[in-house]
Amino acid sequence: VADLAGVSTATVSHVINETRAVSAPLTARVLEAMERLHYHPDVVARSLRRRETLTLGLLVPSIEIPFFAVVARDVEAAANEAGYSVILCNSGWSLRREVRYLNDLLARRVDGLLCISLAMTAEHIAPMLRRNTPVVLFDDGTMPGIELDAVEIDNFQGAYDATAHLLALGHRRIGCITGIPNTPLNDARVRGYRQAIERNGIPFDDALLFTGDYTAASGVRHARAVFDLTVPPTAVFAFNDLMAMGVMRAAHARGMRVPDDVAVIGFDGLALTEHTSPPLSTIVQPTAAMSAAAIAMLLERIRGRAPAAPRAKIFKATLAARASTVGYHHGDVSSDV
Repeated sequence: VADLAGVSTATVSHVINETRAVSAPLTARVLEAMERLHYHPDVVARSLRRRETLTLGLLVPSIEIPFFAVVARDVEAAANEAGYSVILCNSGWSLRREVRYLNDLLARRVDGLLCISLAMTAEHIAPMLRRNTPVVLFDDGTMPGIELDAVEIDNFQGAYDATAHLLALGHRRIGCITGIPNTPLNDARVRGYRQAIERNGIPFDDALLFTGDYTAASGVRHARAVFDLTVPPTAVFAFNDLMAMGVMRAAHARGMRVPDDVAVIGFDGLALTEHTSPPLSTIVQPTAAMSAAAIAMLLERIRGRAPAAPRAKIFKATLAARASTVGYHHGDVSSDV
């Protein structure tokens, strides 16, 4: 490469490793020579010299859930902007697979990990921390037994706002399809749902809570149970958009009109919610901004520029009110929310 470009081997090294400023004309000659010779730097050897691999791990519970696919896209974009590649690990809701992936990522010497896990504890993440590999929690900002940097949405406020929206439209009996139980994310959303109801002087009814698993099928299944109640709700709040779409499908199958017979609202803000029939009201998570913040937080740890104490960055979700709810008005729409 040096001979073809007419420069020294040191100049080629500086261009490849970005260890010293090289003029634009010389850089162009080196890059052209590399392309003509089909030369690709040995990334592994370079990473061993630098003690960094320029790779990050991203652990998600299920890539089949569209929200996690969106997060993966946004995390990769933010990481690539910073010069890092991302290794995506899809656990399929299996703790065993999560632990196996952690071991794989350690073996690959990733520089950091973004973790979305509903099951891991301090014991599981300990080997990563012993290696001084930074970890940032994403979406569900706590892990039992340890405090780590975290980026998450205000799940309590998001659920409160979704429920308040339905209450403001006149609904007084609101069904709720939750997510995975006994997780901080789910517990916060249940609290938000409950507090909005009780602040309006409406007794909280456990019979209106149904435990889903974030899939459309669970939305369909629990919607049928909701509709079969002796006094069925006039609205349903699902803890993600996929389950909300399942609710609308079940309603359509019964000949029910959305929102005239039952109003439906989801959570996440997937782009496809604008294209359902009717368009789905939802609580929007700013995944691009959250992903950029998580990558920035992780890189600060990697580069030793972060404070010792764990940090938490909490984003506010926003309501996107659409035709699956806003076409419904019943009785006195005044609300204390």
